[in-house]
Amino acid sequence: MPSLAPLKCLTAVALGIALLAAAAPARAADLTTVRFVYDWPVADFDMVPIVVGQEKGFYEKHGLKVDVLFPPDAQTTARMLATKRADIGFEATTDLIFAANQGVPVVAIANFTQSNSWCLIGRPNEPIDMSKLKGKSIGIFTDSWTKAMMGFVLKKAGLQDSDVQQIIATDDDIPMLLTKKIDIATNAAAYGLAEIEDGAHETPTMACDGDIGVPDIPVWTFTASPDWLKTNGATAKAWLAATAEAIDWSVAHPKEAAQLFTKAYPPSGSENYNLIGWTYTAGLMKGPDGYFKQTDKQWSVLAEALKDIGQIPAVKSPSTYYTNDYIP
Repeated sequence: MPSLAPLKCLTAVALGIALLAAAAPARAADLTTVRFVYDWPVADFDMVPIVVGQEKGFYEKHGLKVDVLFPPDAQTTARMLATKRADIGFEATTDLIFAANQGVPVVAIANFTQSNSWCLIGRPNEPIDMSKLKGKSIGIFTDSWTKAMMGFVLKKAGLQDSDVQQIIATDDDIPMLLTKKIDIATNAAAYGLAEIEDGAHETPTMACDGDIGVPDIPVWTFTASPDWLKTNGATAKAWLAATAEAIDWSVAHPKEAAQLFTKAYPPSGSENYNLIGWTYTAGLMKGPDGYFKQTDKQWSVLAEALKDIGQIPAVKSPSTYYTNDYIP
């Protein structure tokens, strides 16, 4: 802190004003706006750190104002970044592989979670048997991650697409599961747990990881276009630094974090639902190198696996998909 000696000639009132000005956060006019676009048309508890960053002043502390945008569907986030309708995005890692093969200029700048929490979800007390998957009705979503993971599941079970009934959930497949309209649901574990534990007050059965043939790779990543990063690298670093602080706070204060998020987005579910979901997610945030760090291996494993199941024609260099240059 600079010496106050030069200020001794100021009056007490002037001194007080000077100190208040020095301690005050940046004025709104001085903040850099970052347009953050989500991967889904509505908010859910994966956005807890973003809301905490806004509400607790972590972004403002780093000179930023974050505006949240929602895409019209689960396939539009990358294109919003590439066409400069948004600055930083939140997407499934599969989206980056597909974007690279389609020539859409988007790269991952940081992992969100550090592992694969996508699972097959069954009703409470009804175990999932991969050897009896044939003929089952399975609830799916239309996003690229679900499409890719189902390819791994079917390969593990030795089945073709036609061997199971894949039922598209226009909103949510858990109610379909609980009312027995489908045999099995699909989702990241946190969502299935939150919905069933909050609503039915029971714990679902889940089959995950190697048991269903899916690779252990991060599900979501923060993304941006290379063109935006060229001229906004400092902003990207500041955004990730602020987000890391928001994650720290949210992990340490899950109940308060869930309260802030629920207040900001009431349609997202009950506070208890968001608390269950965020608490599970919080345990997946940190890897061996802390938050955000990506590796060549995670991208190579994902790309090779997608090629093996016919989702992409060729595997590109990992550097095509990601960069760690903006991680604080």
